[in-house]
Amino acid sequence: MYILLQSETTLFLGRFHSLSVHLPIGFLLLAAILFLLSYSKRFRFLLNALPLTLFLGTISAIASVILGFFLAEEGGYPSDNLFWHRVMGISVAVLSISAVLLMLGYFNRNVKGVPFKSRLKIDRMERSILDRKSFFGMLISGIVISLSITGHLGGSLTHGENYLYTYAPEFIQDLFLSSNNEQDSLAFPTDSDSTLIFKHILGPTIQQKCANCHNSNSPKGGLMVNSLEDLIAGGDSGPALEKGAPSSSELFKRVTLDPKSKKFMPPKGAGLSYGEITLLNFWIKNGMSPELAITDESIPEEIQSFLENNYGLSTKRKAHYEKLQVAKLPDEDLRMLKEKGFRISTLSEENNFLDVVGNGELTKENFQALEAAKEQITWLDLGGVGVKDSWLEVISGFPNLTRLMLDNNEITDKGTSHLSKLENLESINLYNTLVGDSTLILLSQIKSLKRIYLWNTKVSKQIIEKVQEDYPSLIIDQGMLFEKIEQENLSKK
Repeated sequence: MYILLQSETTLFLGRFHSLSVHLPIGFLLLAAILFLLSYSKRFRFLLNALPLTLFLGTISAIASVILGFFLAEEGGYPSDNLFWHRVMGISVAVLSISAVLLMLGYFNRNVKGVPFKSRLKIDRMERSILDRKSFFGMLISGIVISLSITGHLGGSLTHGENYLYTYAPEFIQDLFLSSNNEQDSLAFPTDSDSTLIFKHILGPTIQQKCANCHNSNSPKGGLMVNSLEDLIAGGDSGPALEKGAPSSSELFKRVTLDPKSKKFMPPKGAGLSYGEITLLNFWIKNGMSPELAITDESIPEEIQSFLENNYGLSTKRKAHYEKLQVAKLPDEDLRMLKEKGFRISTLSEENNFLDVVGNGELTKENFQALEAAKEQITWLDLGGVGVKDSWLEVISGFPNLTRLMLDNNEITDKGTSHLSKLENLESINLYNTLVGDSTLILLSQIKSLKRIYLWNTKVSKQIIEKVQEDYPSLIIDQGMLFEKIEQENLSKK
C-alpha cells in the first residue's frame, strides 16, 4: 500500500486534491440549504433536488479523501494539522454516506427487500427523508460542522496557521492569535550590542516563513529550519547554508528564485523581502558567525539603515559606561583623590562613571590611591605624570576602564603586560613611550579594543602590518598627535 501511495501516478493525482475539495463543499452546503428551506411548505418542492445534490456531494467527498491521502505522501505538512484534517475529512465522507443510506431507506426496517433501483425513485427518497427528518437533520448538521473544520484545517495546511485571521478585525485577532503573536513577532534584547543577526533576526524570520513545511514533525525534502545546525546539515539537496558562499547555499538560491518558479521558497505566503535577502547574503558571505551582532563595524551602511528602519534597532555600539550603572564614589574618597593631585569629573548626570586626569608628577602612593575609585573610573589620563612599569599592576584591576592615556611616560613592555586584564578597554594612548612589539601583540588580543596610539614607540612596522592584517577593525595610529593631547600635556607642565 505504501509503495502504491509513493508512485508518481498517485503523487500526480494528489495534486488534484485542491481542485476536488471544492466540489463537496459546494454540493454538501447546497444540500444543507435545500433541506433547511424544505421546512417551509412554500419551498417543500426543493426536496426534489436534494437527492442528486447529496449524491454528488458524497461521491466528491470520497474522491477528495482519496486524493488527499495521495497528496499527503509528498510530505512537508505539520503532522498535527494533517492528522485532524484527515480525521475531519473522513468524517465528512462517513456522514455523507450515512445521509445517502438514510435517504435510500436502508435505516428503515419497513422497506427491507426493496430493489436498489426502486429506492432511487425521487418520491421514495423524499418520503425516507421526511420519515426520519430529525435524524437526517442531525446528519446534515454534522456534515456542515465537519466540513467547516476540515476546510479551515486544510487552509491552514496550505496557507499557514494564521491565514484566516491575518486581516481580521483587531478583537478577533486578539481572541485567536494571542498565543501566537509572541512567536510570530521578533523579540530583541534591550542592549543592541547583544542583538545577534542570526539568533534574533534571520533565524526567526526563516522559521516564520519556512517552518510550515520544514519542521521537526514534517521536514519536507529532509530539511528542518529550527536551528542554524539544521540549516547547515541541510536536506535531500545538501546543506541549506554554505559558509562564505551565498550562491552555493541552497536556501539562498531558493529564496532568490523567480516567485513563479516551483522551487521558490516559501511556496505560499510572503517571501523574504529585499532587505532580508541582502542581510542573509551579507551574513553568509562574511562567515555565518552566530555571534555577529548588529553593532559590528563590518556591517555596511545599507544594511544598518535596513535594520534601523525595519526593526527600530540602533546599530551604533553603546559605550561601556552606557550599559551599566555603578555606585557613586563616596565624597570622602573623592576629596582624597583630589588632594592626591587628580582632576575628577563625571561623564554625565545619568551615571556615576568618572573621568580622572593626573596632574603633575605623581608618587607611587598617590597613584595607588586610585584603587579607591577602581569601579567608577572609565576614562583615565596619566600622560606625562611619571608612571613606572610596576605601577600599572594597580590599573589592571579597574573593570570599567575604557580609555587609558599613558603617553609621555617611561614605561616598557614589562609594565604593559599587566594591561591584558582590562576586558573593556577601547582606546589606549602609548605615544612617546618605550613599549615594543610584544605590547602591540598583547593588546591586540583585547576584544573590546578599537584604537591604539603608537607614534614614537619601539613597535616595528612589520608587527604593525601583521596585527592590522589579523585584526582589520583595530585602528593603529602611528603618526597622528592630536592637538588636544599636546595642549593637555602643556597644561600639566
